[in-house]
Amino acid sequence: MKKLVLGLCAVCLAMALVACSGGGGMADGTYTAKSDEAFAADNHGWTDQLTVTYQGGKITSASYESVNAEGLMKSQATFEQYPMEYSPSEWIPLINSNVVAAGTSAKVDNVSGATNASDSAKALLAGIEKDGKAGETITVQIPATK
Repeated sequence: MKKLVLGLCAVCLAMALVACSGGGGMADGTYTAKSDEAFAADNHGWTDQLTVTYQGGKITSASYESVNAEGLMKSQATFEQYPMEYSPSEWIPLINSNVVAAGTSAKVDNVSGATNASDSAKALLAGIEKDGKAGETITVQIPATK
């Protein structure tokens, strides 16, 4: 009986070590999520997209972008095209860095001056974590911000 209890304890310990080692994370690959049409309508026609790459269960790269119906990317928009004091070319790279640093949607820090975009990136990452499949693009419903 003593050997059985010790054996069960050893199995439980081994399972706990595997769980802590990141074995339960996302499979290696590149995942993409984009916002739904309702979000774009509420977001002045801009569709948000996030692409992340996982290696070893961790995010190794992130690319967040917002594109309008004409194909203009916010990160390349001039002030006349997207009148915001804090240029998207400045805050979009920060969002990407925050996604990589956090590794999970629950821990992504907002970028000051780009709260709505930060929240969108979190929602897209949460969608990837929930329903993402490597190599595919999923559509995520993002609540309107008012």
